[in-house]
Amino acid sequence: MEFGWFHDDEEGLTEINITPLVDVSLVLLIIFMITAPMLVQGASVDLPRTRAMNKLPSGNVFVTVDENGDIYLNDIDTPLELTDLEERLIPFIELGQSVYLRGDKATNYGRIMEVMDAITSAGLDNVNLVTTPVPLNQR
Repeated sequence: MEFGWFHDDEEGLTEINITPLVDVSLVLLIIFMITAPMLVQGASVDLPRTRAMNKLPSGNVFVTVDENGDIYLNDIDTPLELTDLEERLIPFIELGQSVYLRGDKATNYGRIMEVMDAITSAGLDNVNLVTTPVPLNQR
């Protein structure tokens, strides 16, 4: 008795060829390894250097101040005013997220403090400053 495509008298495929699966997996791995460093978040800034540096968590709020004093929020490419920044930060209060402030080292310190004040005025109290680590050979 025959059911579907199984036949007793025919020899079916008894082995699975793993080589194409491994090849595709390795190609995808290489593609992701090449493209991952290109996914930089936010505006380009020259951060000051410090000794201590922890890995930045993803999913939090990043506020960037470039060398001209322009303010950017996460991946938004258009500069924001301080009042716009406060309004856009309000939804993050309920989520309890941390704010990571990235300020270019050429930026006026007073501008960084104005941005920090706007962040705390919006109701987010956990503000962290982002820096670039100093290489071990330059310490």
